[in-house]
Parts: sequence; C-alpha cells; structure tokens
Amino acid sequence: MNLPVEQRQEFKDLLTKNVDIAALEKETKEAMVKHFTADELKALADFYGSLVGKSVMKKFGMYMAEVMPAIQAEMIKAQTKASREKKEDETRQ
Repeated sequence: MNLPVEQRQEFKDLLTKNVDIAALEKETKEAMVKHFTADELKALADFYGSLVGKSVMKKFGMYMAEVMPAIQAEMIKAQTKASREKKEDETRQ
C-alpha cells in the first residue's frame, strides 16, 4: 500500500515469485495444529469463510500497512532504550 498504484502489481509479482508458498503453508499448518484445538480451528475456518471474515481479510492489509510503521518505530525505540540501559548497567559495575 506504500507504493504507487501502478507499481503494486509488479511488486506483488516479484515478491510472490521468490516466496516458497509450500514451505510457508507447511509451517503455518504445523503451528496451527500445535497451538489450536480442533474446535478453535473450526471457528477460525467458519469466521474466515463468513461474509464478515472475508470483509475483515480484505481490509487487513490496509490496516497492517497503516499500523506497521508505528509498531516498527516503537520496537526500534524499545531496542535503543534497552541497549542504553544495558550499557549504563555495565558502566556502573
């Protein structure tokens, strides 16, 4: 969503050409079975198959594009602060 409209499809094509979809699918399935019960998986499938779930998923990319810069900025600030605190602790010792 951060790219101009005319560049988005080329970017998607380039990205998906180099992503091992089968490997990602395998990992996600294994993780889902590990962390969710059969009832929870059914509820997820029901939700994503519903009109509301489909609507949510259409909007989710735009939502993530909007919030990800703030998440990344906060993570960088937290990492910088943690590094600074560690250096200060080492200096005191």
